[in-house]
Formats: sequence, structure tokens, C-alpha cells
Amino acid sequence: MSAGIHDDSGTQAESHVGDISIVLVDVAGTWDPFSLLDGEDADLGFIAETVFDARGLHPDLDEQLEPLGSRILILNSVRLAAEWRGFGLGVLLAGTAIKKLSGGVRAAVCYPAPIDDLIGHPRNGQGDPAERQKAVAALDRVWAKLGFEHFRNGIHVLDLNLTALDENLAQLRKHAERYHTLRD
Repeated sequence: MSAGIHDDSGTQAESHVGDISIVLVDVAGTWDPFSLLDGEDADLGFIAETVFDARGLHPDLDEQLEPLGSRILILNSVRLAAEWRGFGLGVLLAGTAIKKLSGGVRAAVCYPAPIDDLIGHPRNGQGDPAERQKAVAALDRVWAKLGFEHFRNGIHVLDLNLTALDENLAQLRKHAERYHTLRD
């Protein structure tokens, strides 16, 4: 995503804001969603093994969700450019994308913890486990602002038939507007 920014001369310059990766899976129209996603990348494979089984949606998740919709939206990644971090834009932009793509979607899922490139991973001998736990807890709180709740294995689910996504987005927009100044 890019945003147009006006400088003092009134000309517009482009600035890269960040990248969002979303995958939509139609559970009713996909024979084996786990196998389909497992070969794509490690994070998608991890999400797939938690959310799907060979027949479709994992029975525990199927029971937890309202039965409307046949698609699952996987928020694979949200990465903002460094100069755009800290303003609440990542979760706002991700929520807006979820809203725009939510037709026929039963739930959105995400794994808010693949932050190894930011703080390292203990398996690789990198990073401090306590720092990692703090970062994961902070990300959990951020995604909870949209209504995501922990399902299992660090995977979070947003039941789009139950949550008040519009209200959550309005609150996030209000929060982000605090950073808007007259010179912007």
C-alpha cells in the first residue's frame, strides 16, 4: 500500500506505507485446505494445521463459529514501513481490508506471533524468550482491538458473524486521528 503525501510546495510524493498479505479459502469449494496451504509458506502451513483438517474446518473451530459463510480469511501478514509504525495504522488497515473482503466470510484468522525477524527466535539461539513473550502479548492486545480472540497454538480468530467490526474500526480510526495535525 502506498499513500500520497503533500509537501510544503503542494506537490504530491508517494510513500510506501506497508504490505498486507491475505488468503481467502472457500472451505466448501476446496477439497483439502490444509494440503493446499501447507506448501505455500511456513506461517500459512502453521495456521492451516491449526484451523483445518483433511475434511475442512477443524471441528473445534467449526463448533465455535456461527454457521454463516463458507470462506475463511487468513490474515497472513501485516508489515508497515518503519516510519508508519506506532500510529495504530497496521491494525486499522488490516481491519479495513478484512471488512472489504468479508462477503461470504465466516471468520478471519491470524497468527500474530511470527515476529522472529524482529526479535529473533529462541530455537535459533537468537532473542530473549522474555522479550519475545512481551512482544507476543503486545500483538495479542493489538489484534484484540478488532475482536480477534485466541483459538489455540497462538492462532487468533475473528468470528465475522458475531463481532462488531464496524464499531471496532470506528474506534481505531478515532485513535489514529489523534496523530493527524493541521500541517498533514
